[in-house]
Amino acid sequence: MVCMYAGGIIAWKSHRQASVAISSTEAEVVAVSETAREIMWLKVLMASIQHTDDITVLYVDNESAIKLARNPPYEFHSRTKHIRIRHFFIREAVTDGVLKVEKVSLEMQLAHMMTKPLFRPRLTMLCGKIGMLSGRENTG
Repeated sequence: MVCMYAGGIIAWKSHRQASVAISSTEAEVVAVSETAREIMWLKVLMASIQHTDDITVLYVDNESAIKLARNPPYEFHSRTKHIRIRHFFIREAVTDGVLKVEKVSLEMQLAHMMTKPLFRPRLTMLCGKIGMLSGRENTG
């Protein structure tokens, strides 16, 4: 998870999920739900320092997780009944208009720099997206 505000990182997290996921969709739904909870906490923090913002966009690279976030779970019941109800927190946040889920390509998913081995060109590009520069680029 990488949370950005005004072009800079304000929160990040990478960890192993507590339970074994039966499918990649379940793993994505769990990650999206955890990220949504973190975003909600950050929104409360921002409001406490007098900052209010419109709907926050959560970028997700898994099409099934996006569909589950945007649609009622019963539409997918036979394929998702094993996913714990608490992981559908994201659906409530989307329905309430607090969060908006948008598709992001695998190549542009910022969180991958913390969860996947990447070749240098892609890692450098993603680091540039969050404002991180290598030591060579910092000197001048």
